[in-house]
Amino acid sequence: MLRALGFAGSKPSEEEKRDKIITQALQLENALKAMDYVLDDRATEAFKLLKGHENVAISQLAYGVVLFLEATFGFETETMKKASEALSAAENLTWKEKSYFEKNKINTSSIYPPGTEFAVAYAESNLLNALLMLLSENFMEGAKALLKLRRAYQTLDSISKNLHTPHNASSASLADLENYSQVSLNGSDSSSLNFVDVPLPLSEQLNKDKSCIDKLEKIYQMRKSRIGGSHIGNPPVASSLRSSLGFDKNNSKDEIQEMKFGNPDVSSVDEYIHSGVNLCFGILQVVLSLIPPAIGKVLSVVGFKGSREAGLQMVWNAAQERNIHGGIGLLALLVFYDGPFQFTDVDFDVPSAKELEQNNNKSNVEIKTFNDGTASLQKLKTNTELIEEKINLERMATLGQGQPTLLHPGEKLVNVLLHARALFPHSNLWLLQESRMLASRGRLDEAVEMMDTSEPSQMRQVDAMLGYDRSMILVFMHHFDRAAKDFLNLCKINTYSHALYTWLSAACYLEAYRMCCANLIPKDSDVNINKKDEYAKLAEKYIHEANKLVGKKKFLSKIPPFEKFIARKYKEIQSVHNENKSLRFIDCVGTSLVHELAYFYNGYNRMSQEHLELALKLLGYSATNDGSDTTESNLSSSLSTSEHTSLSSKLNTLSLKNEANKSFSLIQESTNQKLIRLSLQSLALRRLGQIQKGQDILDNYVIPIIRKSKMNDDPWLYPTVLYERALFCWKLNGVSGLAECMEWLTEAQTYHKDDYELSTRVSMKIKAAIDRLDDLNFE
Repeated sequence: MLRALGFAGSKPSEEEKRDKIITQALQLENALKAMDYVLDDRATEAFKLLKGHENVAISQLAYGVVLFLEATFGFETETMKKASEALSAAENLTWKEKSYFEKNKINTSSIYPPGTEFAVAYAESNLLNALLMLLSENFMEGAKALLKLRRAYQTLDSISKNLHTPHNASSASLADLENYSQVSLNGSDSSSLNFVDVPLPLSEQLNKDKSCIDKLEKIYQMRKSRIGGSHIGNPPVASSLRSSLGFDKNNSKDEIQEMKFGNPDVSSVDEYIHSGVNLCFGILQVVLSLIPPAIGKVLSVVGFKGSREAGLQMVWNAAQERNIHGGIGLLALLVFYDGPFQFTDVDFDVPSAKELEQNNNKSNVEIKTFNDGTASLQKLKTNTELIEEKINLERMATLGQGQPTLLHPGEKLVNVLLHARALFPHSNLWLLQESRMLASRGRLDEAVEMMDTSEPSQMRQVDAMLGYDRSMILVFMHHFDRAAKDFLNLCKINTYSHALYTWLSAACYLEAYRMCCANLIPKDSDVNINKKDEYAKLAEKYIHEANKLVGKKKFLSKIPPFEKFIARKYKEIQSVHNENKSLRFIDCVGTSLVHELAYFYNGYNRMSQEHLELALKLLGYSATNDGSDTTESNLSSSLSTSEHTSLSSKLNTLSLKNEANKSFSLIQESTNQKLIRLSLQSLALRRLGQIQKGQDILDNYVIPIIRKSKMNDDPWLYPTVLYERALFCWKLNGVSGLAECMEWLTEAQTYHKDDYELSTRVSMKIKAAIDRLDDLNFE
């Protein structure tokens, strides 16, 4: 009895150790199956499998992972609280099991020391809990998260060191993290009689134990079924696997080569350790590489500097496993590469510090041997040449040419995603990821079309996330009528921030009204000019409602950053309206509200040329007519206007004019609103290929004012402008502009000494870019 409960003084026998190992392997496979149900949008079946999770460490972690996924999909306070509590319970249970296995020297692996799998589970619990805190975009919560990141890092660091130390294992069976990759299925029907799940030497009597053999065979078959994808009752992957994204009629199955994940002859515990360390250590490094400077000052507490490149490579290794770690790893990669937020601009891709260090450590010449046996001295590339070569490779990869790179994986990422779509056909989660990937490639119409095929999900948080993404894509397409309605509908299915959803709806109705006033309605737009007055009324109604909702739904006991943003914007409009009582409230709005918000969701990199041109004009709606502008038709040959409107020629204005050469704005544009508008218009020009004109706008009419006076209004704008100015420099000068780029980025990073609204979102981009340039040689 005492032994069964694991009390002190009761050392388990070899038979009890064997039973403990087998039971644990069965529990692990059961947990992995449950989490795959979640990835297939069948959470109800997952929770059934995890019944009694409170008493089983790995099941408690699986339960916490399920809640973590729900929390990160919906950002709802109550769900995040439950997830955090579940993960905290998993921390306690896994640490207890780790200690027990270490104390009693219970080896579940022929490679790793006793308790290693529970150490990984402990680190995973801490890491996921820390990520919940970081996702709050709250300064204090982010600081607290560092303590958990520190625990996770120390644990993973200890495990990684053991990876290089053989533990009663032949060198052939060792698998270190840097070189480990699962071999493909070879169709082997080899039996579990290999006893890979029980590394203990078994007596002849135990070898004949039918109950033991049956359990080992069950573990093997469960693992083989999971790796093959048939464990949750879905049809074979090959029957629904596509060769390309979207509903392409030319999707030929003859061209498809099914990807193989995993190896059933690797024990479940070893697989879990390999994939877990790759995922957790990889994500940890990527997260630490993106942590904003405000929190980064205490990174010494963690004692670790994240490497984006090393982290991404490890996450890629995890993503090629056929278990929950592979699923989360793929989700992490998809969010990084194709998600709605742009963590780092791909235009800043240059060789890593490691690549340059390796290049510098070589002599300046090398001996090259030819096929005929002759040899000659070859001069090695300088750092500048290496940088130029890497940039060209990255740009080719961006265009889908040449080989995929770590930062532009191209078809490699597509193929892994399509495999997940075929493996989990019921899930809106993977449908959403494919839609995002279509949107990131400029295929906005196809993205919306795919999202419209979704069925109601068991996890309403997934439906909320899908609905929000679709609404933002509709914004990028300037389909403001439907976008406004869809944003309001989110209030019925998600509790994150009704103020934000309502504000976005009001912003869409306002922009639809402005499109009608300026007669700038594309043929494929859903905006109806006959509904102009209705749009105005709805915009006014919901802009007031949004302000009333600010602070009603708190996120981790704090007002969400965007709600602070909304409250300040409303106050600004209210102040203008107080000075212009004769005007309607919506006529006192300055720069386009919806185009300002689109920036934070990578909208300008998603828009097509047609929509960028329309955005450029609609942004000019709020510009004040100073009477000195002349209209221009050759700002760009592509920037055609309707017969009723024109875009001014002066870069300091770029205002939209009516037939009488008057601006549409009924109020005097404030300095701050002009800075926002010109900044966004400069980005649109850059995306349209007019890079020099965009940079001239920032240099002459935005940055001088920012440097002259640091205003409290719209604090996000100032570091953002400096960041974008660095990118303009890079676009125009390439390698020769690296030093200047660094100067702009450093100024952006240090512009605000204090925390400010949306600081996490803005500063992560800045820091990521700095880290890419920081260790380069600027000779």
